[in-house]
Amino acid sequence: MRLLDIILLAFSALKDRKLRTILTILGMVVGPAVYVAVIASTEGISESIIDSLKNLGAEKIFVWRSARSNIDITDKMVEDISRIQGVKYAIPFYAMSAGYAKAKGMTVELNPAETYSVLALDFRDVNKIFPGVRLKEGVMPLGGETVALIGSKVSEPDSKDLPKLSVGDAIALIRQSPTGEAKSHSVIVQGILEYYGQSFFYNPDLLIFISREAGRKLIGSRSYTGIFVVAEDSSLIDYIENKLKEKYGGDVIVISTKAVLQTVQVITGTLTVFLASMASMSLIVAFLAIMSTMFTAVTERIREIGLLKALGFKTRDVLLTFLTEAALIGLIGGVIGAFAGAVGAYILAQPSPTQQGATEGISNIRGQMGFSALNIAYTPKITPELVLTAIGIAFLVGILAGIMPAWRAAKYTPVEALRRE
Repeated sequence: MRLLDIILLAFSALKDRKLRTILTILGMVVGPAVYVAVIASTEGISESIIDSLKNLGAEKIFVWRSARSNIDITDKMVEDISRIQGVKYAIPFYAMSAGYAKAKGMTVELNPAETYSVLALDFRDVNKIFPGVRLKEGVMPLGGETVALIGSKVSEPDSKDLPKLSVGDAIALIRQSPTGEAKSHSVIVQGILEYYGQSFFYNPDLLIFISREAGRKLIGSRSYTGIFVVAEDSSLIDYIENKLKEKYGGDVIVISTKAVLQTVQVITGTLTVFLASMASMSLIVAFLAIMSTMFTAVTERIREIGLLKALGFKTRDVLLTFLTEAALIGLIGGVIGAFAGAVGAYILAQPSPTQQGATEGISNIRGQMGFSALNIAYTPKITPELVLTAIGIAFLVGILAGIMPAWRAAKYTPVEALRRE
């Protein structure tokens, strides 16, 4: 018997039992739909995060003291790091993300994600950390303990609860020391930067830049908060990281965009496997539903089976007919499910705030510095391979679910089948 005839016969049998067939197909639709939606969404989110992180500066490394270490980050350490092969710049800085800023009669609590924070460094190094940053108003400070450079959103904040600052405005920075003593330092805004966007760990739009000398007085320590290390090329990141770890061991924590990327990839990979395994549960339910439907069909059609065999149908033909019915249920359910999953993935896709985090010690420095949230809008990654895989899995589930019922139908002899009915 020709394969086309078997397919037409199987399709006709499904058509004769429309309601049962539709319900069984709907049960199969859920598995491929969830599979496509989950994989497409997690892959899309992963790609979006990775692309965003790459744009932050693939050639930058961030170094700060481990919480378990008593080592100080001094000018000597900065010099030693700058001598490592492949290091273009080693830029020390002080950071203050907790405290207050007073300006125009308003007191603002420092918060790197919601308001702003303070970064103290040599003003000449601003362009090295944030390449391409440009001045919007005023002048670029050359140095001095009483001058400041501010980001675009410090000057014109999104929130109405924050003051708008201009060139010439005074800002009083207040830091509460561990002993409870409040230290205050006043600066005058000399320059305002144009909008830049998120960079590696810091968003310059939300920063108040002051000189290193002012930062040392405000922080009250000769040990820097950390060091920005800029590599000559992103291909040297691994080499420089290894050299830093060899030289300082566990005394310092070293993080680069690459390390964060690896962490993100591990997390999203694990999440994808977990969610895909959850989606497979619905495929098991569909498997049982198809098997139950096919067993019922075999029981109802015993006389038909006997008649077909009496007319010359071989055991193989009967087996293939029922197996094709189950395969068609799986195939149709897979196609509809893959399409529904793709549509569902796009419906679910929306910007997602993701808090940057990384490895050991990240919680220990959040009091000293913070990371701005990245608003990541993702596009589901729906590929032909993903769609075909979902359809193929559904088709395979249909075949596997139909094997036992088809075998049961095929083993009936004409006499036995006609007598049973």
